[in-house]
Amino acid sequence: MQYATCPVYQVSAGAVSGAAKNLRPMRTMLLMATVLLAQSAHATGLAAETIGYAYDINSEQLLYSESHCVSADAMVREVIYRDSSDGLIALKELSYDTGPTTPGFVQRNINTSDSVAVELRQGEVVMSFVGSGAAAARVVTKKPDAGVPLVVDAGFDAFVKANWESLLAGESKHFQFPFAARETLVELQIASATCSYEREADQCFTLELNNWLFRMLADPIELGYDSDLRRLTRFRGTSNITDAEGDGMVVDIHYQYTDVASIDCANE
Repeated sequence: MQYATCPVYQVSAGAVSGAAKNLRPMRTMLLMATVLLAQSAHATGLAAETIGYAYDINSEQLLYSESHCVSADAMVREVIYRDSSDGLIALKELSYDTGPTTPGFVQRNINTSDSVAVELRQGEVVMSFVGSGAAAARVVTKKPDAGVPLVVDAGFDAFVKANWESLLAGESKHFQFPFAARETLVELQIASATCSYEREADQCFTLELNNWLFRMLADPIELGYDSDLRRLTRFRGTSNITDAEGDGMVVDIHYQYTDVASIDCANE
């Protein structure tokens, strides 16, 4: 997701020859390079759009910030993540060539020296991973259910806006979402909800797994939108940025759209 998101492999390990295994790291890196090249075609002249400040949801301590930079044609978004000391911890590049709800993306985690990429190609979701060592590189491909919409990463924002009226009318919407950390697709549902925080101008939505048993094991994500401008103001839940133990941080992200001219979109 822009603003901040049971392994099953198509081919068994025993069916893969040693030569094929040796090709995996190179194939994975080539897939990531393809996504980055597609993004670079649009990436000139990125301009700051918003900055989010991620606080620990319990202690309210500032954990990191995420600066969002967008190309003039809105086909590329770059997100620069910095810790509370302003040190670079991650970079994410998204390309919307495959549609507003299914952007391809590459996220490079500086602090853990790994990368993940997701892209929609010929009707399949391709998830690529590169760890700190070349041997950790792998590619997982999943075929989405044709009867359920697919949403990738930041594409949830376009999905919410496209279904705004029906969500406010009380309908819940379901969609498939690549859960890269578990190398699978999960089905999520989103519905209008009362905000858990005090902000009268916001319209909130809850995002949770579309399975009653799994919902008992995982807390929902709360999304807050400015009800007039229909733009994201809050994200409350598990982040795509991990802590020192490799677990997703549970955060309350506050997004601001003013005073962002000073954001450096150079990724340096």
